[in-house]
Amino acid sequence: MKVLFHNKSFSLLFFGRLIGNIGDSLYYIAAMWLAYDLGGSPFFSGLAGFLTLLPEFFSFFVGPIVDRVALKKVLIVPVLIQGVLVLFVPGLYLFHSLTVVGVLVIMPLIGLFGLFPYPAENALIRKLVSEQYLVKANSAMSFAYQGTDLVFSSAGGLLIAVIGAVSLYFVDSLTFFLTVILFALLHLRHQANSNHMKARSSSYRADLSEGLHFVVQPLIVKMLLPFLISNFVLSGVFAVMPAFSRQMGGPVIYGILMACYTAGFLVGTLLSSFVSHRFSIGRAVIYGYGCSGILWILMDLAASRSVSLACVLLALANIPIGATNILFSSFFQIVPPPNMIGRVSAITESLIAAAMPLGSLAGGTLASSAGNHAMIISQGVVITMIAAYWLMTKNLRRLPDIEHLKNSPLIETNLLKFMQSRF
Repeated sequence: MKVLFHNKSFSLLFFGRLIGNIGDSLYYIAAMWLAYDLGGSPFFSGLAGFLTLLPEFFSFFVGPIVDRVALKKVLIVPVLIQGVLVLFVPGLYLFHSLTVVGVLVIMPLIGLFGLFPYPAENALIRKLVSEQYLVKANSAMSFAYQGTDLVFSSAGGLLIAVIGAVSLYFVDSLTFFLTVILFALLHLRHQANSNHMKARSSSYRADLSEGLHFVVQPLIVKMLLPFLISNFVLSGVFAVMPAFSRQMGGPVIYGILMACYTAGFLVGTLLSSFVSHRFSIGRAVIYGYGCSGILWILMDLAASRSVSLACVLLALANIPIGATNILFSSFFQIVPPPNMIGRVSAITESLIAAAMPLGSLAGGTLASSAGNHAMIISQGVVITMIAAYWLMTKNLRRLPDIEHLKNSPLIETNLLKFMQSRF
């Protein structure tokens, strides 16, 4: 890991993301609670989740932009705009004009500009780090995401109880601006087409079409489809978490539960290098998701008896998810052609996130009739079914480990078909 941080550009990227995600963690906790509090119903937290996640469905549109525009510019400009937009909520509050409608309007705008950094960072990592360090680099970046979530999701719940949700927006804007400064210090070679601003729309459409064509290969579709279903249910779970937490004690419990969720994910990312050396991708998903699904169900059953036990089970349930997510990130950095990583990352993110807005809206709506516990148990059932699906699907079950991915006959066959279709 020390080798990675000897690379100044990677260090700046890492710490920029680390600080930026502190703001993201505080913002998400504050926004979901504020929507629930101002609206007075789980429906509004579900609607808030729907509007926040809706822009992610359009991530595939930013892929060609990431692949043709200077990556440094793609990192800086959207984050700067997000920092300005975040200030609108406390501004409305100061003028006594803050309503649930105002929060719901601003949230998707912030999410829209949040589409750019992830595929840009994903493409940049592949350019900054050699293939042998990709899993460790992705693990470090995931730590930047999840480590801050672990600390500040819990802190966010405590701060909401002490100073209120609106105050967190000021802190959030500051972190966005600090992130911009760190990204501005990156020294990168010009990696975009010098004529990118004059590129014809037909060229953009061709780039987008090529990226889509890569992702719709049968093997990739088989990989992504079950996670689309899982994200539909998970976003519904997030929508009912404020109401679920209020039953257990209030905003502090909400922050603790979200922190435990993130803690498990973080431990999983730290174990990803261990997992990648000892398990194939197929086996990691089958064993990991099978255990995770059972633990989600046990967590819900324990919630009414012991908050502490429920928190521990929630953290344990997310460890396999954190580890396998790093494997998937590495998969989509190794398998696509190097000049398509931005497009493929954006498109896969769009496909996986496509069901999340509807899932959040459905979760907030169904919680009124089915109850919060039914939503959480459904998450455990779906994750267990994903493990069974991978076990029964030959090509997914046979996916090799990361080190042998590039030379795998299974991957080479799919890549060969794609490359032949380009000419």
